[in-house]
Amino acid sequence: MSLIFEDKSILLTCLVAPLLYAFFVGSIYAEKEVKEIPVAIVDYDRSNLSAKVSWLLNASERVNVNGHFSSIEEALFYFNNLEVQGIVMFPKGFQGKTMNLEGAHVELILNNTKFLTSNEINKAVQHVILTVSGGVRMQYLVSNKIPIEQAKQKAQPVLPVIKSIYNATNNYGDYLLPVLLILILQQTLIIGFGQSIVHEFNHSMLKPLSNSTFFDFIKILSAKSIYYLGLYLAYLFVFFKLIFPHFYLTFNGSIGFHLFLGILFITTVLIYTVIFASFFKTTIGWTEVLAFSTYPLFLVSGYSWPIESMPRLLQLFANVLPSTPYFKVFNALAVEGANLSDITSELVHLLLLLLVGYGLLYLRFRSIRNRKLLRANS
Repeated sequence: MSLIFEDKSILLTCLVAPLLYAFFVGSIYAEKEVKEIPVAIVDYDRSNLSAKVSWLLNASERVNVNGHFSSIEEALFYFNNLEVQGIVMFPKGFQGKTMNLEGAHVELILNNTKFLTSNEINKAVQHVILTVSGGVRMQYLVSNKIPIEQAKQKAQPVLPVIKSIYNATNNYGDYLLPVLLILILQQTLIIGFGQSIVHEFNHSMLKPLSNSTFFDFIKILSAKSIYYLGLYLAYLFVFFKLIFPHFYLTFNGSIGFHLFLGILFITTVLIYTVIFASFFKTTIGWTEVLAFSTYPLFLVSGYSWPIESMPRLLQLFANVLPSTPYFKVFNALAVEGANLSDITSELVHLLLLLLVGYGLLYLRFRSIRNRKLLRANS
């Protein structure tokens, strides 16, 4: 504890950064949903029906009609300058063909470099077009003396019913933010604890390893790690009870079981941090390397992209990271409301990494001690 308060870098990393970054990153996704996406309308038909479709699009929550243009060239000028993210184009004869049930095309041009906004525009346009198409068919059938109830069934014989579960609002913030908050804790723990370990290996109590047994080594590390374990377990509790509700994030499952899993995860991270930090000579070198590891570690964890779709070598690397099984377990419990039986394989995976970590730590201890003995004898 004295080392933490004496070293400003460790102090900032472990006591200031977790909460600061949690609220900073959380504020980015505070709104969570993408709304009022600007689109342009190109109406070559200039009919009542095309005007009605345009009005319905503008009335949708996610889309905002940002201009009506008489030519596609004029709309593309604003599209290419990124002032609008999509263009909806009604061809000439749109109303006539639609009302006669001949089939008409509505052209949609999207900026797919921003997949979130393009997806929302696409969904809004599809929903409006399906609604209008059903209404036109129903009006045509009613005009031919078909009863209203029967006309409804014939107008839309297949009606999709979509029920979103686990992420009911279907927004990216609710999906990404919970794991980003866990990632903040993981990375600040690795950087701060690793700085402390590098300092100890090179300057303090871990220096005379040649006279220690592995049991002595584990006792020293356990005494040193218990503070970090308690601190980050407290962070998890604060995140689950205060920060998650603050950002309206879903959190299911027993808080006690979540904290138990947190103990396994933090302990595993601490062990692997000791192993890798023992290879560094300076705390600056450790910090520089770890500062660039956050995003790569997140990408290969399987949360943003399926592990099965990665190259084989990256799959092997992903499966030796403690974050890979923990992210799966956390998401299954907190978001999907899974039971213990649903996460058995991931729990076993995390426990195996913990045991393997102890084995690797023993081998690393033997290597360091033997090297020190050789130097002493020479």
